[in-house]
Amino acid sequence: MRDPREEEIKMNILEVKNVKKSYTLYGKEKVPVLHDVNLSFETGEFVSILGESGCGKSTLMNIIGGMDSDYEGDVLVRGKNLSKMTEKEMDDYRKNNIGFVFQNFNLIPHLSVLENVTVAMQMTNTSEKERNKRAIEILTEVGLKDHLKKRPNQLSGG
Repeated sequence: MRDPREEEIKMNILEVKNVKKSYTLYGKEKVPVLHDVNLSFETGEFVSILGESGCGKSTLMNIIGGMDSDYEGDVLVRGKNLSKMTEKEMDDYRKNNIGFVFQNFNLIPHLSVLENVTVAMQMTNTSEKERNKRAIEILTEVGLKDHLKKRPNQLSGG
């Protein structure tokens, strides 16, 4: 039997509780997309959300990302409910805690790979030197270190 004091303390960084979402078509017909979704994510956990087209993956991500607030249920980030956050708190949450990798890249064609990665960081108080350092670390992790100065159209889709 394990000593409970030896167990690593894990914290749910994100909890989705009883989330329901419907879209209204043509101003009348309600189409349910998310049906009582319950999830929790621990600090350091790597998660993939998979499913067929139209099953609600993007809808769920928009809710978690704070870009859609028209849903039932609760989304808790470090114990704080997104629906109870002020507009400034939501802006800070989106700026400092959420990042999206879009299916259709959404890269700015006239900027280099490095510049595209640092664009979002320009909204923070981070210096240009620190932004570039962090972007190079990220690009190195994903195997793009040799492509920092290339434009998006010079990269392969893979």
